[in-house]
Amino acid sequence: MWKIALVQPLIRAGKSLGIMKAPESIMILAGLLESLGYTVRKFHAPASPELQAELETFNPNFVGISTMTANFPEAQKIAHALKNWRTGIPIIIGGWHASGCVQAHISRQESETVSELLNPNSPFDYVVAGEGEEALPYLLRCLENSNMVQADNGISYYKDGQMRISQLASRVKDLGHLPWPSWSGLDIDSYRDQRSVDEGQGSLDLSVHFNRSCRFRCGFCSTPVVYGQGVRTVPARQAVEYIEHILDRFRPQVITFTDEDFFAQPRWVEEVVSLLEQKDLAGKFKASFDTFASINDLYRLEERGQGGFLDRMKAAGFGGFTIGIESFNADVLFSYNKELMILPTMSIEDRRIYGKLSDDQKKKTLVMHYRRRAQEAINFAMEHGIDVVGDYMLGNIGESEADVRTGFEIFTNLENLFSAYIPIFTPFPGTKLWADAYSSGLLPRDSKGNIDWTRFDASAGALNLGYDIEALRNELEIQFYTSSRYCRDMLKKLEQNPTSKAKFLGRFNYMNREFPDNPRVQKMLDLL
Repeated sequence: MWKIALVQPLIRAGKSLGIMKAPESIMILAGLLESLGYTVRKFHAPASPELQAELETFNPNFVGISTMTANFPEAQKIAHALKNWRTGIPIIIGGWHASGCVQAHISRQESETVSELLNPNSPFDYVVAGEGEEALPYLLRCLENSNMVQADNGISYYKDGQMRISQLASRVKDLGHLPWPSWSGLDIDSYRDQRSVDEGQGSLDLSVHFNRSCRFRCGFCSTPVVYGQGVRTVPARQAVEYIEHILDRFRPQVITFTDEDFFAQPRWVEEVVSLLEQKDLAGKFKASFDTFASINDLYRLEERGQGGFLDRMKAAGFGGFTIGIESFNADVLFSYNKELMILPTMSIEDRRIYGKLSDDQKKKTLVMHYRRRAQEAINFAMEHGIDVVGDYMLGNIGESEADVRTGFEIFTNLENLFSAYIPIFTPFPGTKLWADAYSSGLLPRDSKGNIDWTRFDASAGALNLGYDIEALRNELEIQFYTSSRYCRDMLKKLEQNPTSKAKFLGRFNYMNREFPDNPRVQKMLDLL
């Protein structure tokens, strides 16, 4: 039986994130390939002699590596080590980075990134771009049977001195036909929240993914590159059966829905919540659920008087929403395509007035309105017992240090916001903003003139902005959690709910480990 090694290179979670997520991209492919009779082993680890030894011991016929841009350098190391071990082993690269490189070439943003994958000296023999559930089994069958591989349906390769580039793979129409993701062989205990009082003792947080694509087209996001337009979902009953399976098998304290657009299909969400209510999975397994929500989703629910639905979600186990606020800099909001998301949260009359404003007036109005809607969304969720994590990005193209500080001050002062994810804007190949980043001259390059992918880390910053964005990010994270607003809201929360102390202690102990001996962090710990 043919043996397949599927690798997702592991890199350290960013400071704000504080948790390592399971490698869902290779888990779903492993489940599919196992159902087709292949012997599959998954590896979620950084490049190392230990990983290389495990791969050699497994002795696969083929290796598939899935990466995002941040862990692409690790993929290169792993692939080169495999080729040094066995020159002829076929190595296939897929995932978000590879898909974006192909898309950048197809859309004529640039061809440098795809040629880095496909050239005579590359350790990668094939690229699978887009969704791989159809393309990868086809490619493996061709390789098994020594058949000619066609550059088609997401498969690209280098041959006879030229790149053979395919369009991205066709999308899986019915997600319900896919088998469950495979968890076998993974170190389940490693997927714990590090933001705990005792390091390594945080809640076991396992992730699930049931929706593909997103209604919105944010300029920084790779989701539409990989998944295209039109949200597809795993049928609700199958989704809840899978959740029950994970709870029963691994007993996690938290399950995180990593769907980029969880609320895209309200009927699906209603059915999922109804099934969770009927089965009482949160009560039976003492677990909670986290997911993503947009300001638009919460605005719609509040406008329609559907706060009761949030009460039902809370009772069914949903404890937290991550909301993508992204920026309070008007120019950045425009570049991110956020205007298209913000306008529907205006009244018809406000939109009419907005359309007649000058460009400068539009910028001020957009930021003021967005801030108000963001605060309302946080309050609405909180009133129904659901915590909010605010996602806010720093350091876009053309954003000065003063611009970053000004916008972040607004974010810091959002009331009742106790958790923040604060990444640095990182341009990804194939996205709307990639062309601007590529032509800006701000991309980091190594001594050979190649793009330095090691800098494409949302905690460090990829662009040469003229100021130290990583240091600024760290400073602003400390500012957020030690601000007078945060302190005031935290003390009020503790008075209303003393059991919330454990969460705050976990957060500040984690920060104390990330930013040791910081007096402002220590002061917050002293308050607790």
